[in-house]
Amino acid sequence: MSLRQILGISQRIGLQLIRSKWTIPYLIIFPVFFIGLYWFGFSASPIGENQTFILGILNQDEGIPLEIQTIFQNETLMGNWTFDQFHSGNVLTEGFGNEFISILTNLTYSNQSSSSLIFEIIEFTSEDQAESDLRDRKVDIVLVLPQQFSNASLELLNQYWKNTYGLYLHENLQSVDPTLPDFPVNITDNILIKGDEGYLNYQIANTILINVIDGYLDLAAVFKGPGGSITFTMNEEISVSIPTYSLFGLSIPGLIAFGIIIQPSLISLFFCMEFRSNNRTFDLIRLSSSTATTYILGTFIIQIPVIIGQAFLLFVSSLLMGFQPMGDIILAYFISLTILPFSASLIYLTTAVFSNEDVVGTILGFGGPFLGFMSGAFIEVPQIVIVKKFIPTASGIARDFLIWDFLPLTHTVSALRQVLLYNFNISQVFPDILMSLLLSLGYFIFSVSFFSYFRFWRN
Repeated sequence: MSLRQILGISQRIGLQLIRSKWTIPYLIIFPVFFIGLYWFGFSASPIGENQTFILGILNQDEGIPLEIQTIFQNETLMGNWTFDQFHSGNVLTEGFGNEFISILTNLTYSNQSSSSLIFEIIEFTSEDQAESDLRDRKVDIVLVLPQQFSNASLELLNQYWKNTYGLYLHENLQSVDPTLPDFPVNITDNILIKGDEGYLNYQIANTILINVIDGYLDLAAVFKGPGGSITFTMNEEISVSIPTYSLFGLSIPGLIAFGIIIQPSLISLFFCMEFRSNNRTFDLIRLSSSTATTYILGTFIIQIPVIIGQAFLLFVSSLLMGFQPMGDIILAYFISLTILPFSASLIYLTTAVFSNEDVVGTILGFGGPFLGFMSGAFIEVPQIVIVKKFIPTASGIARDFLIWDFLPLTHTVSALRQVLLYNFNISQVFPDILMSLLLSLGYFIFSVSFFSYFRFWRN
């Protein structure tokens, strides 16, 4: 094997692609046509609106300490107001956790003509039961409120008043409990949202829930200053941002991954021309003295820029058609490239068995959509569990390894969906990225060995 041989093979196949009158136009037009076709059919079909999500809650909040309750009940705040003017209900005795659950229970879609509830609440008493129902998809998402939720909420109010007006909400709080938890550490560390990041209902519910929590924790900002009137009502002040995508928008992550996968059917038309044989000898390029590795590296060099370019055009076409990503599109682009080895392996596996370009093109043409549906690129796939609690997730709860998880495309679609639709960062989707890359490389190594045996060693 030599670099000259590898580059020689790449040059011949590359020239073959360029000389064809329709190859380059097709490579450019295909992504636009592919994305545009779905835009035409599904862009006017908004979903995610008026849907009620099943929210499981594990409330570990211990409430407000009795001595602090006594201060608020018996004394005015800053000499002017009582605590009841800040909150309605029994927040002092029941705690901020129960108040927050009450808010979630009554939240409705304010932008809808109907009064559909956003969440159906199921309360749990144990974390094991919550995780069990989450795995069985009896609930879409689980929220865990920490033990110090009420204390941290009070500390937040204190810090707001101190930073804004130079006053504490109640100066005596500091003498009663000088070790009240610091809000920034307690809240960000202990409020947990759990769910299956690959489950569409979880992704939408998670986006809504994060907005509700942000609104709740910003409650201090709606208070008026000293001397002003207080007209705060929790349910009215929380603004919920509901993610509404068309079916086209929700399909974009799957369409991009699917588009990258079916491109081998085009490349194979040219790749197979190198295998046209007469009495098991190569006609167009005589490679009987070349090793399998040399030939594979030479062809793979051509496939890399083609697939990278197609991925880029698929993303650009999506943006031109009006898709508005919520997350980092550059990160999503590099995630899509993790299936490049898998895409190439489809060519080697198919051409190892068939040397007729028409047959290979047909097989890959049908195989691409089949893999797309199996990976959940377009629809939710059945939960066929192989190993329970196997794949780690950003939420802290390991999800089951399903039969579809053997496909790298499954993990690529999941990561793309989380980044593009729900603004997940790289640390949150890293398990899916790693699984996609490892599986892609595994399939690639297997396909190279399979191809080498059938096309070289056996002959």
